[in-house]
Amino acid sequence: MATKCRCDSKPCAGGCPCSKAGSMCGDACHMGKPWESVPCLNTEHGMKVKPLKPAEVRMALCDAGLSPIGDKNELLKRLAVYYSTLTGKGGGDKEDGEEEDGGGGGKDNTTEELMNVILANEGDYVFILSLSGKMVKVSSSKAELRKSYLLLSAKVHPDKNPGSQVSKKAFQAVLESFERLANPEKFEEEEEDDDGKPAKKRQKTERFTRGNSGCFPTKIKCPRCRDRWNTNDLGLEEASYNFLMQGIKQFICGGCFAKFGCMTALHLCPHCNKSFEYDPDDYHRKITCGNKKCDKEFGFMMFKVSERRETEIRKEVKEENEALAKKRAQMKRRADRADKRVGTVSNEDRVQEQLFLLKLQDNCPRCGWELERGLKVEDAKEHLDNCNNEKEIAAYKKKVAGMKVAIDKKDKQAELQEDVQAFKTWEHNGRQVGQLWMLSESTLKKECKKFSLSTDGNKIELITRLGRVIRDRERKMLTMGPEHEKMVTHDVTPIHKVDEEDLPTNLETMEREELACVAASYGIDFDHGKDVKSDLVKKLERARNTGRGLLMITDDRDGDEGGEDSDDDPDFNAESD
Repeated sequence: MATKCRCDSKPCAGGCPCSKAGSMCGDACHMGKPWESVPCLNTEHGMKVKPLKPAEVRMALCDAGLSPIGDKNELLKRLAVYYSTLTGKGGGDKEDGEEEDGGGGGKDNTTEELMNVILANEGDYVFILSLSGKMVKVSSSKAELRKSYLLLSAKVHPDKNPGSQVSKKAFQAVLESFERLANPEKFEEEEEDDDGKPAKKRQKTERFTRGNSGCFPTKIKCPRCRDRWNTNDLGLEEASYNFLMQGIKQFICGGCFAKFGCMTALHLCPHCNKSFEYDPDDYHRKITCGNKKCDKEFGFMMFKVSERRETEIRKEVKEENEALAKKRAQMKRRADRADKRVGTVSNEDRVQEQLFLLKLQDNCPRCGWELERGLKVEDAKEHLDNCNNEKEIAAYKKKVAGMKVAIDKKDKQAELQEDVQAFKTWEHNGRQVGQLWMLSESTLKKECKKFSLSTDGNKIELITRLGRVIRDRERKMLTMGPEHEKMVTHDVTPIHKVDEEDLPTNLETMEREELACVAASYGIDFDHGKDVKSDLVKKLERARNTGRGLLMITDDRDGDEGGEDSDDDPDFNAESD
């Protein structure tokens, strides 16, 4: 019967003689052709992979360092053949296989194969990210690209493969693939030959324009009441859509008056009308929503804005960002003061119980029982004395914990929105190094990682470290010639040459820590341990008016000794690049 088995043109689906007889295909089947060269799955390894879902098969192929591209039958066959080769090498025994690998296990081998495949296809960005098991396209949204990037980086990151030089190169290839697909506009200038280009203007003065072919004013809904946000109904200019989608402004819902931005709003696909994840970096791209049965591309409408209005918006968002930075600094100071206070959980519980006894809190802090109107203090005391039902207490604690998780999640979303708004405002203003002080610590750490810098230390140290490297990078690129000048993406204009609108509105209203961050952003020499608020204000004003007191852009850390106008302060410049 085996010689009549001819499942060599399509997979065995119960129709071949061997399968009907309940036996596996052997060497004599398929007209003598090798099993690896035919689509048959009626073998021990084929039966193992048949129940797997396509996503599981792709993930297994990625783990094995094999291509996850193809139809379902091709993927199943590819995985089955791979498993058969593993059995042939290890004799079908996992422990024997581990001994042959020198105790390393199969996982290390497959990860190494995956890294080799990534390096062999370096430059094929779509293929590399698709090795994660999630198929991506050039038009995939940044959220989809990020998922693929995270899946791959979890396997090839140098921290997961200590001592591996191949891992470093593979991770760089994965990172480059993500950056190239997620932010293609950042690499467009590198591909252009524009020698003889005029002197570069400050980035904040450069206006960006594009066409609207294939673009839509996509539907946006309030995250709280789900009402559609419409500029016409709210009396806003059409360009408000631009500012919201770019992440530089938040707006008020006309229904519930909730304030939201592009990161917290609900976005709907213009084709299938289903929600999708949006990132401000997608605004100048054409993407797909990522929903099933919808693969149509779409872009986002860019309404016309006058140059005067752009200047006004730039000033507005800078003031909002400045106020946000002050608010965060205040909250941090309050949190630091609270940490110094002596208090325990039991003390907090006692405070809550006392508030309940004084009728200043409606619910029992133990079981959640509500003190109704008309009841007296004696009633609250009687309830608290008898409140010992363990089930009710445990249920209420679980409810409170769930409410706290929901509140924390909401706070994190709001914090993420503020971080994105601050970062996009900084980008919109030309990535001025002098305005690094308006970014949050988490954003500064991300920027430090981009330059392979340490993320240790407080906000002042992060700004100092980042500002020094960016300025040094600018200097080096300028000396390397005009072909490298276009790669500079930061504005390092010193404090005595920036516009008045780029500076903090009022230095006198800022606290010492904020002034220190401003001084660090502009590279002003100061003593973090000794200088008080008035000293910092004087040094900032002096640098603004005369340009004196600025740190030199140099790699030399030795500096000159003494002198009023010394450009090096060993206390302030202790950090290394």
